[in-house]
Amino acid sequence: MKKILFLFLFVPFFAWAQPNYNLVLQEIKKGNVQALVQYWDNMVDLTIGHTDYSNDAKHIQSLVDDFLTKNKPTHCSVVHTGAARDNTSFYVIGKLIAGGKNYRMYILFKERNSKYVIQELRFENA
Repeated sequence: MKKILFLFLFVPFFAWAQPNYNLVLQEIKKGNVQALVQYWDNMVDLTIGHTDYSNDAKHIQSLVDDFLTKNKPTHCSVVHTGAARDNTSFYVIGKLIAGGKNYRMYILFKERNSKYVIQELRFENA
């Protein structure tokens, strides 16, 4: 009985204490970069293919928009997720098919002011 009570009291807390990455993945699949901006930190590290960028969210928005416009996403799925021991960061590794190419996708969320924001986003050739 104590185990059941523990599950009801604490499992919702842990489920709440992580970013809703499914919404982010849905917006990536739609190519809706404007909706992604609400999840970004002030500075975002971005990798597209073999090119790395580290810039303010506005500049990163234009780069991701250009990438997803030129490479229309057709599939976006989660392969693996994980969290830091202190629950201040959370990552998602996924698969993105865009423009007929396969990409390994990596998203790093960091906690800022009790909210998770995207600090790093990678679309690497698979």
